[in-house]
Amino acid sequence: MIKFGYNRTMAKPNLAKNTTYFTAALTFQKVLSFIYFWFVSNHLFPNELGQYIFALSFTTLFSIFIDLGLSPVLTREAAKDTNQANSYLKNVLGLKIPLAIITMIAVWLFINITNKPPEVRLLVYLASIVMLLDSFSLTFWMIFRSRHNLKYESIATTLIQIIIFSLGIIALKTTGKVSHLVLALLAASIFNSLLSVSLLKFKLKFSLRPQYNSEIIGKFLKIMPAFALAGIFVKIYNTSDSVLLSYLGSDTAVGFFAVPAKVVYAFQQVIPAAFSAAIFPAFAYYYATSKEQLEKTFERAFAYLTIISFPLTVGLIVLIPQIITVIWPKYYSVIPCFYIMTLAIPFIFLAFPTGYLLNACDRQNNTTINRGIITALAVILNIILIPKFSFLGAGITFLITNLVLLFLDFHWVRKIIPLSYKILGSIILKSLAASIVMALIIIFARPYFNLFLLAPLGVLIYFASLYLLKGFTLSEITDLAKRGLGQ
Repeated sequence: MIKFGYNRTMAKPNLAKNTTYFTAALTFQKVLSFIYFWFVSNHLFPNELGQYIFALSFTTLFSIFIDLGLSPVLTREAAKDTNQANSYLKNVLGLKIPLAIITMIAVWLFINITNKPPEVRLLVYLASIVMLLDSFSLTFWMIFRSRHNLKYESIATTLIQIIIFSLGIIALKTTGKVSHLVLALLAASIFNSLLSVSLLKFKLKFSLRPQYNSEIIGKFLKIMPAFALAGIFVKIYNTSDSVLLSYLGSDTAVGFFAVPAKVVYAFQQVIPAAFSAAIFPAFAYYYATSKEQLEKTFERAFAYLTIISFPLTVGLIVLIPQIITVIWPKYYSVIPCFYIMTLAIPFIFLAFPTGYLLNACDRQNNTTINRGIITALAVILNIILIPKFSFLGAGITFLITNLVLLFLDFHWVRKIIPLSYKILGSIILKSLAASIVMALIIIFARPYFNLFLLAPLGVLIYFASLYLLKGFTLSEITDLAKRGLGQ
């Protein structure tokens, strides 16, 4: 049985509390973002949606060159020595400003030599400003993460999505121009930047004047390459499908692929991303103070994400036809791609704690190698499969690469901590068994209930089945809830 609570006698970051804040904010954000994407995708033609997605993917691809791994390095080092956090931040800003100028020039030059139409180039110009602001805002929020405080970032995440939703809906209703949707993102990014800067200045009394301390910069430059390469690989991996679909296929194909990708990425960014934002400082802390607690924290993370990812995957597979029929009736042809991408969800979820554990335990070189392998594999498979199968080929690539990544990560994780395969295997089997029970009942009930009743019914059946299989106890849930509320 996996226990989710920490040992209260130890001075440590509150994993459950931070996870609760950020998960709640990301859940709200993704729900609102999902509604917003549904509205946008049903008001734009597929090729217009494809242009919008391409512009964001294209600039996201370049965004890593502004940061080059500085933000995760800042989080890790500031968590280890809070007294030096402001000095670290000022030197990171000193490095990022010239990188930002070079990256912006590169984006503008590259989009102009690839023969994209003027309307797409305009979208990229606007999106590049969003990219710039978001990169610096992320760095600012890293200081709060290093202090195990995700409350302010959680509030910001909620407000940002409200701004995007409100201004985007107004833009679609009044002008219908894709460029105005990007302007809505720009307004939200400006707000995010101003809020993060204000909190640093007035809450933490930090100075934001760029600094060039040779000792600090030398230290960061020594650590940075592995994080930078890992970041480059991740950005290429996350955006290559849409970018290559645009160049090897069409903007319409990008628009179709965006539907299943949006659903899968939304789930990915709610649970595992929020959880990992909290566990990365915890992993770094325990790596320095207690290997036993490091092992237990990893097991908790693995159990938590397994319990969530398995029923999510099975439930989606059973309900995908209804989801497309009810929500995206114009996109019925994406169902096979949707099935394939959904199968990748457990591998995506579980690769978060493995990757963050490696980074927190000074094994960033292993993380880099693993992500380099799957990035090269993704690009090669996309180049081969997209011309033959269009967006279905991108979906197949997505599943294969996520499966490979998890197994590569586990190879190195087991060299850091002793893995209890009995514990991990038990939670996998119990979650899978409860998910199968849920699926069978949903299939039986499907002719009699609509989608919006089947989904919560599935949740209740799953957790009831898991409880009967002794996958968790009520006392564990109560304890987790209390910690999440800070009691």
